[in-house]
Amino acid sequence: MEKLSLTPKRLVIGGIVVGLAVVVALFLRETTGSPGRPAGEQTVASTAGAKVRKPAPSISLPGRQAPDTGEPPAVMDDDEVLESIVKKDKKLGVFMRYYKAVLPDEQTRDEYHKLLSDPAMMAAMAKDLMDPGSGHPESTEYYRRLMLVDYFDAALSWKDNPQRQKLLEVTRDVITKDNFGGDQDSARRQVLGGTKMELYHLLYAQDAQKAGELVAEAKGTRMEPLVNWMAEEELRRRVREQEILKEAKEADDLARSN
Repeated sequence: MEKLSLTPKRLVIGGIVVGLAVVVALFLRETTGSPGRPAGEQTVASTAGAKVRKPAPSISLPGRQAPDTGEPPAVMDDDEVLESIVKKDKKLGVFMRYYKAVLPDEQTRDEYHKLLSDPAMMAAMAKDLMDPGSGHPESTEYYRRLMLVDYFDAALSWKDNPQRQKLLEVTRDVITKDNFGGDQDSARRQVLGGTKMELYHLLYAQDAQKAGELVAEAKGTRMEPLVNWMAEEELRRRVREQEILKEAKEADDLARSN
């Protein structure tokens, strides 16, 4: 259980922002006349240029019109935005009430666990994430989708969740759902791709075998290039994390020896 104010902070430093920038900037480009595809049919992703990492985008405050650059607006740690979301979305409001509890008693913890293991709640959260939405995304949508991802994070992190297998299946379904359309601008594709990337990160952390099966299941579908890239990026990130830990240890050992 976490404080509500952690959500925008996680949007700043978490993988979802990087995913939002990278997936669209490098992969979610419309192409025509690709080999093996009817003319005019777009691909969801391309593996070209995958080694370049761009800086995280920013999100503007609600009510301010940012230039349409194809990038998401700048993240602001604005509790009022979060409160407005939970007031409009009853199920998110219920979840966040438990999620932000700092020192829950036994009854509150039991109620929270029931929520995290409720198949109907999982389905409702997944349905919202699979809904592509329309038009240029407002800044509140970035917050709301991340809050939906927080539900899956909390439910998967509970190791004794009796609906764990069901939860893994639902997470997989959201990731592989082809909800990209030719009428979407780059910002909308970005938020959809970033959400999938964040969920893949959760899935891999909780069950690497399931993540591998997902990659195999995507073969031959329009989602294959994007899923392959997410898998490669996850491994690249983990390798880099190990390198950083090794470098830090070596630096510490050197400082001690001096």
